[in-house]
Amino acid sequence: MASSPSSSNSIPAPEAVQVLVSSLADESSSVREASMASLKDIASMNPLLVLDCCAAVSRGGRRRLGNMAALFQVMAFGVGALNKEDAEPAFMSKLSKIATSEMISTKEINTDWQRAASGLLVSIGLHFPDLMMEEVFVHLSGASSALPAMVQTLADFAVTDALQFTPRLKAILSRVLPILGSIRDIHRPIFAAAFKCWCQATSQYDIEFPSHDMLDTDVMSFLNSAFELFLRVWASSRDLKVRTSTVEALGQMVGLITRQQLKTALPRLIPTMLELYKKDQNTAYVATFSLHHLLHASLLLETGPPLLEFEDLIVVLSTLLPVVFMNNDIKEHPKFSVGLKTYNEVQRCFLTVGTVYPEDLFVFLLNKCRLKEETLTFGALCVLKHLLPRLSEAWHNKMPMLVDVVKLLLEEQNIGVRKALSELIVVMASHCYLIGTSGELFVEYLVRHCALLDQEKNQLESSSTYHTLTYRRFEVNIRMVSVTELRSVCEKGLLLLTITIPEMEHILWPFLLKMIVPQSYTGAISTVCSVTPLMFSPCTFFPILFPRVSYR
Repeated sequence: MASSPSSSNSIPAPEAVQVLVSSLADESSSVREASMASLKDIASMNPLLVLDCCAAVSRGGRRRLGNMAALFQVMAFGVGALNKEDAEPAFMSKLSKIATSEMISTKEINTDWQRAASGLLVSIGLHFPDLMMEEVFVHLSGASSALPAMVQTLADFAVTDALQFTPRLKAILSRVLPILGSIRDIHRPIFAAAFKCWCQATSQYDIEFPSHDMLDTDVMSFLNSAFELFLRVWASSRDLKVRTSTVEALGQMVGLITRQQLKTALPRLIPTMLELYKKDQNTAYVATFSLHHLLHASLLLETGPPLLEFEDLIVVLSTLLPVVFMNNDIKEHPKFSVGLKTYNEVQRCFLTVGTVYPEDLFVFLLNKCRLKEETLTFGALCVLKHLLPRLSEAWHNKMPMLVDVVKLLLEEQNIGVRKALSELIVVMASHCYLIGTSGELFVEYLVRHCALLDQEKNQLESSSTYHTLTYRRFEVNIRMVSVTELRSVCEKGLLLLTITIPEMEHILWPFLLKMIVPQSYTGAISTVCSVTPLMFSPCTFFPILFPRVSYR
């Protein structure tokens, strides 16, 4: 008998849902994926039905269902689909006990099903945070093997819902601090990462509710104790993973601890962070991210003078400049996201310092350019390009100094430095730094590199495709800037000067037309001719090119 239209869209019976749940452990990956998708579709319409069936199947644990990770993922989705009025505390408590009972049944850490069980607890916590906390607290004491998993759950909850987490921070810290000193190296990265998440959540809460001060005396005491332990013990661990995660946590904690404690910790904290630059690019990103938070907390204070003088920052800035060079190749580098994020964090560090010490930083960067050391010059030019629009008011009276340094670098042979210098010249033009004969000199520099011929390009590019940089025992192969990229930057730069900066008309006219005649600039004719009409009408520049022709 044909089914009615209404019956064709009806929710499957519990038996059918149980079959789908059992299929989560099927040998075929396509069957598992299809079952997961179907269960989520059903859960979006009737979450209680799916949760009941999942709870019934879960009684046998991993011995009964071989794919507990998928089961917990479906249950987490179902809990998230529940309306507030349908989420009964008794049933949520039952589900939370199912999750924790599996999590404490093994000493393994971060298995897929354990993380999925943690996700279920977090979903329950979004409805009933205190209920979830109570269940976690039961297993958050003594020498329980479930400690890392429970702490990871609380970290995930902080990331998911900072506003519900932060008011409960004191209860968490009061239970975690007593056991923190006995944590083994293998588990320390989990605890350090949790503190990072907890501090991030607290900072977010403070932004959302500035009038609700969650950092009372007890919380501050807990945080200060953890900070001292991390800095004096964990940060000096022989395990790189422990040191890296600890520095990451310290970078978040510096914004919450007391001003006096931060001032006392700086002589030890800064070298600890800089030490990570001796390793690989992943640790370099962590170090730079943490340094940015440290500089912000130390320099941009609402009350009182900066905690660091500029002389104290020279070693930090000198360490960061080569990092700019190592992470400039963000298109071709195999770790694109890490390189890009590191580059951005370096620029934020310099901007933070420049906000407080603009003149000192300006002199520092110009001195690095004068050294003509490839990595330092390239890094300084990139930083100047980034900061010039942001510190233009503070640096305006330093214009002649910058112009002189740029002139000094015009004959630099390194292609990467040429590219960075070309980009800086364009930024300088947008802030009226290109005036008089020096302005013409810089325009000629751009045109000269637009004129690079194909044979010159091939010759230069074949000479050095990759450059091996060894910095503080950190060796990395860096793809050199190609001449094609250099020419492209200069061509785009000329176009920007022509159509976006009205003040450049006095420099470009009629000087730009002189660039067409010399044989050495032949390769730039197409570029010069394409930008010239954008700035001047034909009746203006044709008499200059052909003075004997009558245009009446």
